[in-house]
Amino acid sequence: MSIAIIEQQIGRFLANEAPEVLAIKGGWGVGKTYAWNAYLHAAKNRRRIALNDYSYVSLFGINSLQELKNSIFENMMSRQYIGRRPSVESFRTNMNRLLRTTGKKQFAFFSVEKAAEFSDAPFESLAFLSLEKTLICLDDFERKGKGVEAQDILGLITILKEQKKCKVVLILNDESLGGDSHIDYNRLREKVIDSELRFAPSARDCVAISLRNDTLGKILGAAAIQLQINNIRIIKKTEALAALLVPLLKNYDPQVLERAIRTLTLLAWCYYSRSAEAPEYAFVMNRIASFGNLDSEEKLTTQQQQWCAILRGYDNFCLDDFGRQIGRLVENGYLDEERMGEVAEDYDEQIRAARSEKSFQEAWRKFYNSFDDNAADVINCLSESFRDNARHISPVNLDSSVCLLRYLGKDKLATRIIDLYIEKRKGEKSLFAVEPAVEAEEIRDSEVIEKFRQIHHALREELTLRQICERLHEEGDHSDEEYQLAQASVSDFIILFKGLCGDDLSRHIDLCLSYGRLGGISDQQRLIAEKATAALQQIGSESRLNASRVRRFGVSL
Repeated sequence: MSIAIIEQQIGRFLANEAPEVLAIKGGWGVGKTYAWNAYLHAAKNRRRIALNDYSYVSLFGINSLQELKNSIFENMMSRQYIGRRPSVESFRTNMNRLLRTTGKKQFAFFSVEKAAEFSDAPFESLAFLSLEKTLICLDDFERKGKGVEAQDILGLITILKEQKKCKVVLILNDESLGGDSHIDYNRLREKVIDSELRFAPSARDCVAISLRNDTLGKILGAAAIQLQINNIRIIKKTEALAALLVPLLKNYDPQVLERAIRTLTLLAWCYYSRSAEAPEYAFVMNRIASFGNLDSEEKLTTQQQQWCAILRGYDNFCLDDFGRQIGRLVENGYLDEERMGEVAEDYDEQIRAARSEKSFQEAWRKFYNSFDDNAADVINCLSESFRDNARHISPVNLDSSVCLLRYLGKDKLATRIIDLYIEKRKGEKSLFAVEPAVEAEEIRDSEVIEKFRQIHHALREELTLRQICERLHEEGDHSDEEYQLAQASVSDFIILFKGLCGDDLSRHIDLCLSYGRLGGISDQQRLIAEKATAALQQIGSESRLNASRVRRFGVSL
């Protein structure tokens, strides 16, 4: 059923005062409640709601019929206030109307000021009896509490329609109905439900319903349509996260914000989606190079190959530092503004460089976008991009480019490009800390690894093991220090530990041993723990006194 027909049917339902039950069904997150509220507000603004009163109740956690009846009364408000939350004032209005209906003299003890005390059966009965000709929305039917049966709720809906002349809309995710609820709904739906609408909007429908026509909405909407995201809940989550990026990136080239929102849309979809169509989040976060291994996709499952097709069609997406910061926003819900500013600045420079015909992006476009016999053109464009724009090419993409050149039989050119890259960026010490990328298998070419290690060793600040331990106690990325400490011998660790005293003794030894107690440690961290343990075992073997001292750290002799 098209979204236009659904809007028309809801409009008809609202404009007619005849008692009726409407069910709106659909999967998780497709926007059933969001669309209902949007169409309800539009009808209110057009004065096309027939009944005077409205009550919205989520059945989530409702555990008895009496609790449901009370909630309907408590949340009731005049149609003119649709869009506002129920409040003390709206409850006061409901109480005053109840008192007028029943007669103040006969029920004087039901004063508004003592409304919180009205929990006895007579009051609850009167509150429900006062409901008449009310528009009632019962949401989250599949999430009702265990204390109330689905058939009892459906029975109450029948009473509201037939005896109280109410109009009731029931919103449910029928895909999540399980057990007796599924059986009861299917058994009673023909008797209770007058009409059912299947809400299954397209991505374009979801964008039209949920996003504004501003800059953010246009970029996010285009990305959502391209990825075929037909889940309003995910689109709204993405919009909320994107709102954090807009003020931070507004002063950069407009493409920076566009790239950020497009990356955010993809990553949020993968992170939140329950659909098999969405690539796994971890899979996307591990796609790190414009040029992947040339034979890698042969090892992928059919589903992973489909995911690769999605990513190729989506700007040939691969993750870089810019994308990692967006990923942290998705995972954590907040931004590291300082770091985001740094990578945005760098990407702003990359955009200007990419506008050159000799850009790195142009090189991979020539590779991916045709079957032309243009190897010479690809190689020439690639080599020129390194000459002119090395500063904007990551080590991971250097490695992938070198692999491509070797694959094409251009080993000498691969070596020249490595040397050119190092020459252009030799002042950037942290760039050549290659070990984490090697461990993560982001960099594989042996020549790139060896030359990066040589440069890193030449640029590395020589620290004593004690100074390294002091730095490791500080916050931050310490992969360089961990690498240096892991290169130390067992004898070096013995000298370190014997040179410590006071609080530093326990502090530094516990630090070294702690790596062995962590899960998912790197090779460097494992070596630190192993060598520290071996050093302590040798120290403990020197005397009974030292043996006792070593055992304090949980080291077995």
